Amino acid sequence: MAQRLRKLGGRLHLLQGSPNTVIAVDVGRVVVVDPGIGDGRDGAVVEAVRGLVGGPVGEAYVVLTHGHTDHLAAAPGVVEALGARVYAPRLCLGLVESTVLRRLAVYGGTVSEALAAMPMVSLRVDEAYIGGAALPLGARALALPGHTPGSSAVVFEEDKVVAAGDAVLGERVLARFGVPFAADLRGWAESLERLRELAEAGYTLVPGHGPVTRGKRAVSMIEANIAAAERVKSYVLEKLRERGALTLDRLAYMATVELGSAEPSPRQVLLNRTALASVLAWLEEEGKAEPVITEEGPVWRPRQS
Repeated sequence: MAQRLRKLGGRLHLLQGSPNTVIAVDVGRVVVVDPGIGDGRDGAVVEAVRGLVGGPVGEAYVVLTHGHTDHLAAAPGVVEALGARVYAPRLCLGLVESTVLRRLAVYGGTVSEALAAMPMVSLRVDEAYIGGAALPLGARALALPGHTPGSSAVVFEEDKVVAAGDAVLGERVLARFGVPFAADLRGWAESLERLRELAEAGYTLVPGHGPVTRGKRAVSMIEANIAAAERVKSYVLEKLRERGALTLDRLAYMATVELGSAEPSPRQVLLNRTALASVLAWLEEEGKAEPVITEEGPVWRPRQS
């Protein structure tokens, strides 16, 4: 365990993983940001907390950046072991507390546990927070909608560290999957601009999936994410103009094959379908694409001038 625990400075430590977990300890009080997922992950988090506290754990809190399974699956075990209270973004409340709502938001419909490839874990939330809200141990919430409607960062001002969740992704993750997952890819790109301000101010950036960075390296990572969103948008418009009209399902398959390096799978195509639906809405709002009905269902085409 000690080999996986890294000091971020001040009161903060990183328990590495995918996603990363930030642990803040101050006089027996503990905040765990995004406990994560995986066999034994809850035990690893609890062990790390107890080792850092070095005595009885007083007040304990689990703070979620958003309501996806990979960030919260280990939380029930952590909550039970530490008696922790759970904080989650208000607009992710349903995703955290209901596996049905979570699958609807992620896949556009209810899918099986096998297809989702993640455990159907739910969690009761004690405190729903909004952007700008004060969080335990002097942290604050920064609203970064896009990945989910309530996606947020947990900003530790005293330590100049921002736990960004999936509002930003490491470059290897971007390259592997090609299409960054977001319920609203336009909102995700806009939120990255707000995150860039913190990076430029010298905050250490802890992404959910990717390396911890700061300074120019953190700014570079954020810019790579913004470029990825613009690349997907340009790709969609180019394909619509090239093919004349495409269904969302066909577009999702093409993007999965052509933009990423990962082997296409039903799960990945469904994830990309959700993100690409938001891109089509983005293009429609800009007057560049429009839906029409055909015998095969709705298709999208370039907007006729």
